[in-house]
Amino acid sequence: MNLKISLIASFLFLNNNVKGQWAQQNSGTAETLLGISFSSKYNGFVSGTNGTIKHTINGGLNWTNQASGTIQFLRDIYFSDSLNGTVVGESGLILRTVNSGVSWTNQLSNTSEHLLHVHFADSLYGMACGQNGVIITTIDGGSNWTLKNSGVTEELTCIQIVNSSVSFAVGFHGKILKSTDSGNSWVVQTNAVGNNLRSVSFLNADTGYAVGYGGAILKTIDGTNWIQQSSGTINDLFAVDFINEKIGTAVGTAKILTTIDGGVNWINQSIPFSGDLYDVDFNDDANGWATGQMGKIFNTDNNGGLTVAEEIEEHINNVKIYPNPANTIIRIDFVLTKSENLLIKITDLSGKIVESVLHENFSAGIKQITYKTDHLKKGTYLIDINNLNKHFSTQLFIKE
Repeated sequence: MNLKISLIASFLFLNNNVKGQWAQQNSGTAETLLGISFSSKYNGFVSGTNGTIKHTINGGLNWTNQASGTIQFLRDIYFSDSLNGTVVGESGLILRTVNSGVSWTNQLSNTSEHLLHVHFADSLYGMACGQNGVIITTIDGGSNWTLKNSGVTEELTCIQIVNSSVSFAVGFHGKILKSTDSGNSWVVQTNAVGNNLRSVSFLNADTGYAVGYGGAILKTIDGTNWIQQSSGTINDLFAVDFINEKIGTAVGTAKILTTIDGGVNWINQSIPFSGDLYDVDFNDDANGWATGQMGKIFNTDNNGGLTVAEEIEEHINNVKIYPNPANTIIRIDFVLTKSENLLIKITDLSGKIVESVLHENFSAGIKQITYKTDHLKKGTYLIDINNLNKHFSTQLFIKE
């Protein structure tokens, strides 16, 4: 059995820019869209200024209006499943649906502060935060909201429930708060930046990321100590979403940044928009959306905006290379259904070997190879995965 997969990879080494595959969707509105939440790759909602709520059932190909019953700014939206969702906004406004947004009802928040973010662990247990350090919690789907003492007066911009005990919140002046008792009490954590923080994303109680103004990105691996990462930008970052310990996306002013190595490197992605993107949500490692000013909604269905080649042939499946184009590092993913002795190499378009990447006997399963490309000159190359018995090739066309 001979298998060779030739994947054309254009490595562009210019200004650390890597072009990703983000396409604009037609939202049907010019309102600023401040929050987004997808419960599946097809079912999603956005919220925004002047009471805007929109819904899609086909991954954003079409967006339809929903009646919110208000003209207040709706700052964030979160769906724990396809039916149950919550919107928060100005002056303590909370709206709740249990029927996928067919109807929205007001809930008593017990605060008049502007609410900026909401998160639910399931259909019942949720938290919201906002101006002047306000934090409120519910354990019954919002039938009752309880005001908690955050211990700070700074604006809190994002809150996340990690598990039944642990939660985090971030806000202005570099504030990071942690609760280990289901939000009843909060402890301020120290970090090296005083930038206003706008978003936080935790994978578990230990590993999390926060982003904010001036391109600030912070990471913790113990849930306590925060280390600043280099984002490569001074643009404000408003939202971040990690889908696993390696892959995450941050959005902001004319920026979409993606990492495939846990934030060691942040890759600048191509986006035809110079305004602010305020929220980002990934349903899985391939389907993501970003929203912002002027009704903008951008979607990627190519592994976080990173160009992907995929081939299925006998014992090797789902070959993926990203980012592509690249400038410093690539990752090659594939699945083996049986053990194979594979030679992986880089060639030029004539087939001349530029260098060997790896020659190894692989067991069956999901495989992941990381390879530095910063020494390669600008150009187009072939990446070959070959077991030396059979040959076929396919091209990956790069969208400019």
